[in-house]
Amino acid sequence: MTLKQLFLLVPTLLILSCLNTDDEDCSTLCPRSSVLAFDIRLNGSNVFDNGTYSFNDVTVDDENTLFSLESISSPILLLQDPDWGDGTYNYFIRLSDEHSFTVNATFEFSQATECCLPIPVLSEIRINDINVEVPLTDGIATVNL
Repeated sequence: MTLKQLFLLVPTLLILSCLNTDDEDCSTLCPRSSVLAFDIRLNGSNVFDNGTYSFNDVTVDDENTLFSLESISSPILLLQDPDWGDGTYNYFIRLSDEHSFTVNATFEFSQATECCLPIPVLSEIRINDINVEVPLTDGIATVNL
């Protein structure tokens, strides 16, 4: 067996070993990695959609936090932190020098199953010291500047 065949065989065996007794694919049964999504609005309008701000105007105070803009029906700001675990995380998000908001997000580990390892799942979120109901509608929190 060549080295290339071995590299193809090992992932295949790992995928097959993930199958549970009902022959369902474990990847569809496991919760996905957590992400915080924000629809940021000023005077009722999305600040990225109307051109008030661009991705380059956004800064997040935590250097480990990854952030990006994704467009579903309107552009939303996504935050993801590889350090998320059981606990509360605080973020200060700035849009240029004019607007900012704070986020306090609490995560708890999901239950481990036959297929899935525990992952951090959002259990509580506060934006500018205001509680937001979890789970979030469509997974997106609205921020009014």
